[in-house]
Amino acid sequence: IYTSAIMMVLRFFAGPIVHKLSPIGLLITSSVLAIAGLLALSKTGSSGLLIIFAAATLYGFGKTFFWPTMLGITAEQSPKGGALTLNAISGIGMLAVGILGFPFIGSLQEDTTTKLIQEKNSALVEQITVDKKYVLGAYKGVDPVKAAAVTAEEDKSMIAEATKAGQFTALGRMAMFPAFMLVCYMLMFLYFKSKGGYKAVDLMAPDKEGGQMEQA
Repeated sequence: IYTSAIMMVLRFFAGPIVHKLSPIGLLITSSVLAIAGLLALSKTGSSGLLIIFAAATLYGFGKTFFWPTMLGITAEQSPKGGALTLNAISGIGMLAVGILGFPFIGSLQEDTTTKLIQEKNSALVEQITVDKKYVLGAYKGVDPVKAAAVTAEEDKSMIAEATKAGQFTALGRMAMFPAFMLVCYMLMFLYFKSKGGYKAVDLMAPDKEGGQMEQA
């Protein structure tokens, strides 16, 4: 809710920001902030509330403009595509979130938790984990029912600590996605720079080749 509130407020000021940085520049800046925010959040396991909110604010700033700016670039660079192109890009984004986003961070969390417990008590891992499947492969995850049945206080504490560590480690590893996006946006920046800078495609602009042909 907090980061969503940040996104809502910042998007009211999207116009001046995008004019100052350019669409590609804004995406590059957003990627850097998102990477920093996720890495900062991954280190807040034992931090105070103020530090957690600061890291969440940084991440909120980073993710605010990804979606609208990408749709804006799509509209400006592929105006002939119209609603079809915009819906295609939106669909790809939603599929990425649904297939790679939330399920992937869940698998990262559980895989990390299992490995941490494995390092300290391999017998306990066999007792409380089950095999799970994900679109990108199989992994072992902690079964909440089996974990709740553990009676030894030391083992309970170990499971709780590993689960917490797995959650924060997964956040750090999720930074790979904005890092990949940063590379893509840098390549886009270099491409548009080679063309004289980012410019929206104008369908009403005169065709230079056509004009030369008419004069001939």
